[in-house]
Amino acid sequence: MKQTVILMSLIALALPLALTGCCRVEMARLEDDLVRTKGEKDELQARLAVLEQNRDQSPVQTQELTGSLGELQKQVDAFISFREELQKREDDLNKLRASALAEAQTAQSRMDQLAAALQAETEKVRDLQGQLKHAQTAITELQDKLK
Repeated sequence: MKQTVILMSLIALALPLALTGCCRVEMARLEDDLVRTKGEKDELQARLAVLEQNRDQSPVQTQELTGSLGELQKQVDAFISFREELQKREDDLNKLRASALAEAQTAQSRMDQLAAALQAETEKVRDLQGQLKHAQTAITELQDKLK
């Protein structure tokens, strides 16, 4: 029985010591978790601060972008107006080109008519020259006969 009491006493003394060791290990693990959690908390707070700063800057950036968009829209409108003006000029030039082409065709037709008339007149002149030559030959023969 003495051995049982000694054994029980040893167990009674060993059990709190074992539990204390387990608690210390658990306490160290919990402290590590706490340090890691505090680090994560600090990191999240830093990210939150950045997000809040970005949120605060967003209206300013939005206003700046809106102003830039307005300027870009004005430039686009100016380019569209310029393009429309160029298109109008191109249409006018095409009309002038078509008109000039029609005039050139009319002039070419008139030149062809005049060339044909000139050719006809040239043929008449040749015929008249030929008749004149025959008449001169005939006159010369008559003069020769009269001599």
